[in-house]
Amino acid sequence: MRVYYNVMGTSMKKLKILFINIFLITNLFVFAETDFENNFLQTYLNVENFFLKIGGDYGTTFFPFLNTGYGGRQVGFSGAFTAVADDISTLESNPAGTASLNFTELFFSHNKLMGDVNYNTIAYTMRFNNLGLGIGTRMLYIPFTHYDKFGIDVGSGIINYTVITLNGSYNFLKSYDFFGLSVGGNIKLYIYGVPDSIALNQSRVNVAFDIGILTKFNFLKAYKKNEKNFSIGLALKNIGPFTDGEPPPTKISVGLAYKPIEQLLMSVDLDYLINYSELTYKNWSVSSGMEWYFTKYSSLILGFVVKSNPSFSLGFNLNFDDFTISAIYNPDFVDLARFSISASLKLGDLGRGKNELIIKKMYSVALHLMNSGNYQEAKEILEKIIEKEPNFSPAKKSLKNVQRQLDIQDNLNEVIKSQRELTY
Repeated sequence: MRVYYNVMGTSMKKLKILFINIFLITNLFVFAETDFENNFLQTYLNVENFFLKIGGDYGTTFFPFLNTGYGGRQVGFSGAFTAVADDISTLESNPAGTASLNFTELFFSHNKLMGDVNYNTIAYTMRFNNLGLGIGTRMLYIPFTHYDKFGIDVGSGIINYTVITLNGSYNFLKSYDFFGLSVGGNIKLYIYGVPDSIALNQSRVNVAFDIGILTKFNFLKAYKKNEKNFSIGLALKNIGPFTDGEPPPTKISVGLAYKPIEQLLMSVDLDYLINYSELTYKNWSVSSGMEWYFTKYSSLILGFVVKSNPSFSLGFNLNFDDFTISAIYNPDFVDLARFSISASLKLGDLGRGKNELIIKKMYSVALHLMNSGNYQEAKEILEKIIEKEPNFSPAKKSLKNVQRQLDIQDNLNEVIKSQRELTY
C-alpha cells in the first residue's frame, strides 16, 4: 500500500486521521493478528472514500504544495494576486508579472504551519526593459518517525517537498500610453523526498509548467501618478505529466485588481482546480484581498477565501526604498493556521529610473523651447528623446507639432522671398 503524506490537508483531513486511529484501536482488540492488515486496509479505504465524497478534492492530485505561494503580500491577499502582480510574489501567482516589476529583488520568506512543520523560500527576479527573468526555490520539511503496527519506532527522518521554479516573461506592445501585454511562463521541478529509513521507494521527481497573461490600464482613476490603476490577469498553473497515475494540482486563475485612489488597492481572483476525473462546481473558489496604505511606507492587508473551507488573512507591510518586510497571519476557520514573515531586498532597477528622469528633463526643456518659438532646437532635443526611448509618445506628438511649425515658417519665408523678388 502506498501512502502519500499530504501536509497541506484541512481539518477535514484531521478528522479523517482521527477516524482511522479509532478504527485501528478497535481492530487491535477485535481481530486476530493474521487478519489485522487486511481489515486495517479495508477500514482505511472506507474512511478515505467517505471523506472524498464530502470533500471533493482530497486524494485526487499529487504534490498539492505546488499551489502554495511564496508568502508575503500574496498570502495577505489570500492568494488574490493574479492581477496585482507587482512584487516578486508574482513569480508563482502569475508568471507574466516579472516583465513589469520595478526593481531587481532578492526575496526570503519563512512560513510557520502546525507543530514543527515549516517551509522556507528564497527567490530572485530581474528585468531588462521588457524582459523579465526569475528563479525561486521553496521547501517544506516535516520531521517524521515511522512506527510499525506494534508501535515500535522503525525509522525517522525528514520528509520534504521542494519546488524549483525558472521564470521568463516579455511585455509586448508597450508604449507610454499603453502598458502592453505581458506573457510569461514557468518551468517547475518538484521533488517529493522520503528517506529510505521511513519508507522505501517513495521519493518522486517530476516537472510542471505555468503560463500567465497580464495587462493594465487606467479606469476611473482619482489620483495623479504615472501608473495604471486597473489590471487583468490570467494564469494556468501546474500543467504537466502525472506521477504514478496522479495528476499535479492544475489550476486556472482569473484575476482583477483595482486602485481607485492611491491609498487603496483591491483584488479578486476566481480559481478553478482541475479534477481530471470529475469536473464539478466543488472545485471553484473565490479569493479577494485589500491593501490600505495608511502611511507612505506602511500598509494593512486583508484577504478572504470563499470555498468549502473558508479562511481569511491579516497582515502588515513595510515598504521602503531599499527593502520590504511583511508579516501575515492566516488563522483560518477550519484549516490549519499559518504565519508568514518575509523580506525583499530591492537591488536597483538597472538604470531605468535614471533614464526616465533624464528623458523627462529633456522633454521639459523641449517644451520650453517650443513655447519660446525655438522650434529647430526643440526638434533636435525631441529627436534625441525618441532615439533613447522610441515608445515615448509625447515626444513623437510634440515632434509632429514642431515639424508643422517649421514647415509653416519655411512656407512663410518662401512667400516673403517671392514678394521681395517681385518688388525688385
